[in-house]
Amino acid sequence: MTPLSTTGAAPHPRRRALLFAAVALAAGPAAHAADAYPTRLVTIVVPTPAGGPIDRVARAYAQALQSELGQAVIVENKVGGSGKVGMQGALRAPRDGYTLIALSPSIASVNPVVDKAVGYDVLKDLQPLGIAVRSHGVIAARAGAPFRTLAEMVAYARANPGKLTYASFGNGTSLHLFSEELAQRLGIRLLHIPYKGEATALNAVVAGEVDLMMYATASVVPFVATKRVVALATTGGRWKALPDVPAAAEAGVPEIRDLSYQSWVGFELPAGAPAAVAERLAQALRAASARPELRRTLEADGFELAAMDADETRRTIAAELERNRRVVAQAGITIE
Repeated sequence: MTPLSTTGAAPHPRRRALLFAAVALAAGPAAHAADAYPTRLVTIVVPTPAGGPIDRVARAYAQALQSELGQAVIVENKVGGSGKVGMQGALRAPRDGYTLIALSPSIASVNPVVDKAVGYDVLKDLQPLGIAVRSHGVIAARAGAPFRTLAEMVAYARANPGKLTYASFGNGTSLHLFSEELAQRLGIRLLHIPYKGEATALNAVVAGEVDLMMYATASVVPFVATKRVVALATTGGRWKALPDVPAAAEAGVPEIRDLSYQSWVGFELPAGAPAAVAERLAQALRAASARPELRRTLEADGFELAAMDADETRRTIAAELERNRRVVAQAGITIE
């Protein structure tokens, strides 16, 4: 083959076509794939069981993203190891943007602190697309508890150290760590009773098997309405679903007057996906969040839109990791 011209003369048309082809190849297949993305099914991996908060949010977004991307978007639950199975499975998938991961604080900023064999580093192995939603919560007590306000609960716990029990959805989960952090701030000692899942933990409070659940989400609302559970205080500001329940700042407990805690659900990609694909997905998530029908669905389920971008998400997770390390060290929490 005759070499490409190296003189100032314009190349022959056939040579010009070859030159353009060479430039396109030099740009690499990733650039072309990003321009065309998506061309096939997109999967959102949920490392927790169907029906839980992460799953409900992921399914709501999957439906909206399908319209935004013009391709089918499905949710795949990969359960086991407190989220490890799903996370590790997703990280083995091709880094092409067709596998997303939906996660929460338990998976992003708790597991890496309490489990030495977690098998992933969120800040290194994942690239965030954004935190999509936050969830409201209340400190809840069984109906027959010997107190009706948060201040009364704290006084009772101080007078009866270790007597009150609280439910979480598992040892070393975000609810476990939040409950321990709250107890540390209040200067009280509680007995932890772990259950398998949020619904099971809440049902234990409803049944009177345990005294407290330190962060109950929207599923608690009907039980409060029927007086089967007592809502002592919200963990943030006033919540319109429970307008008569005081915020922590209003509960007469100085130690937590600045308490502002909400859980969250976000979306990430395995690190290494093409930057243009990540941006396309981030744009699609923002557009999905702007859909009124998605907002109504999420708000009815106790969530509010957070719309954090990648940088805010990364900072949030880094701060939570640092805070959880302090809580774990003080409480001596470990999982096998």
